[in-house]
Amino acid sequence: MRRHLAITLGGLMLAASLALSGPATADDTLDRGIGSEWSSLDPQVNFDAAAGWIQSDAYEGLVNFDGSGKVIPGAAESWDISADGKTYVFHLRDGLKWSNGDPLVAQDFVNAVLRTLNPDTASEKGYYFYSVIKVKGAEALANGETKDATTLGMTAPDDRTVVIEMETPNPHMLDLMGAFQLAPLHSPSFEAMGAGVFIDPAHVVSNGAYIIKEVVPQSHVLLERNPNYWDAANVKIPFVKYHVTEDVNTELKRYQAGEIDITYDIPVNQIAALQESIPDQVSISPSTEVTYYSFNLKRPPLDNIDVRRALSLAIDRETLEGKIVKGGAVPTYSFAGGFDPDYHGPQIAEAGMSQAEREAAAKDLFAKAGYGPDNPLKLNIVTTVAEDRIRLAQGVALMWKKVLGVDAQVDSMERKAWLDAFYAGGWDVFADDLVGDFAGPETFLAYMRPSADSGYNWVKPEYDAAMDAAAEEADPAKRNEKLAVAEKILLDDYIFAPIAIEPVRHLVSPHVKGWATSPAGYNNSQFLSLE
Repeated sequence: MRRHLAITLGGLMLAASLALSGPATADDTLDRGIGSEWSSLDPQVNFDAAAGWIQSDAYEGLVNFDGSGKVIPGAAESWDISADGKTYVFHLRDGLKWSNGDPLVAQDFVNAVLRTLNPDTASEKGYYFYSVIKVKGAEALANGETKDATTLGMTAPDDRTVVIEMETPNPHMLDLMGAFQLAPLHSPSFEAMGAGVFIDPAHVVSNGAYIIKEVVPQSHVLLERNPNYWDAANVKIPFVKYHVTEDVNTELKRYQAGEIDITYDIPVNQIAALQESIPDQVSISPSTEVTYYSFNLKRPPLDNIDVRRALSLAIDRETLEGKIVKGGAVPTYSFAGGFDPDYHGPQIAEAGMSQAEREAAAKDLFAKAGYGPDNPLKLNIVTTVAEDRIRLAQGVALMWKKVLGVDAQVDSMERKAWLDAFYAGGWDVFADDLVGDFAGPETFLAYMRPSADSGYNWVKPEYDAAMDAAAEEADPAKRNEKLAVAEKILLDDYIFAPIAIEPVRHLVSPHVKGWATSPAGYNNSQFLSLE
């Protein structure tokens, strides 16, 4: 799942003497920082992690996730799995309602997937249903080969039953049935008003613990407890307000003033001081996010694997994360490894070398391609305006200059513009990241299938074949072995340079109760309370 997490760098760095006062007394509103402005609030379109937090509060999938990210029953109170692992039958709770009081029925979930797969929707999430899990007929609908909804292997035989038939088994099926991936669609609203209007606060109808009541661009999204939610009696907090907190330093000031209860991030230059002064409020934990620098294969000379390989080898990841960014990320030489202890995947071929040996190899490869200090390569690195991401890009640019003589310009932009820039293709190197839906390799590797995202312009039949072979394997250990084969094919092409596994960083007010660490970022407000 491509869930880009980025906030804006802005203004001056906080002085070390800034008072580290505690938050003010809580009221009936949970105030959460969200970083840059949400990219979309359309449940079938949004592919941004921060907006996904809002989405998970306003909608509920067939399953839900508790505070630690564990799968729990959601709109479906139970489910049955066939012996071959290819068919799931979800049983909805009795009496489910939309926020406007309309009955919520099984077909609402089917309609959501049909809209997601419809090419006219232009959703980035369709690959969930034909790459990560292979729902029968999903790929043909997504590719426009057919418009016949009856060909989809997802049906509603009655109002309380959703049946999903897959071509191959998938042990992580339930991890993909939450609100981010499978929010239901209130078809009457969508059909009456169309995309864009049906999600306006004056019209939006949702099924989650909260209702979207107010959207103020560049300011906030206000949610109110949904009285028609099936478990409304156990939703403790009446209101949730997601604030745009573009400047991480200003966000810290607002937290210290009691205006924010949970921050989106922590200024990396303030982590040590905050851990010493208010350790009980600092939450830093492992996540399922990997950062990597993607190369534009359509732009010479990045279509030359020697150039891409040289650029990757010239990055000193340990120095970059330990001495330049200093945000707690763990350097990595793989893409899908380091999340699941049962997965023993490959690294780039030169991972066992010393950095000096990698740099020597990089110089040789660069010279072979005709570049060096006497013939410098000019590149742009497109990144977000987040403090740590700018530090990362500047550090990479300095390393490329020092080792290879590359003249790299850092172009930082707001999250919306950065996301648009990826698909526009006007970049040489894209400061990329991916947040997995679960702690396993398949969530990452499925996204890199040529059929999943055309933005990388990478076509590799061998990779698709290896992923198909893994998908047929029901045994987890054997499945991981075959996934490792696919990852090696991916890494050997150097279409990107893996950088690091990122942590999640938050400040959490002592007035907030129920907060737990969730590697995939599932911290729904309905499971929190305020003192």
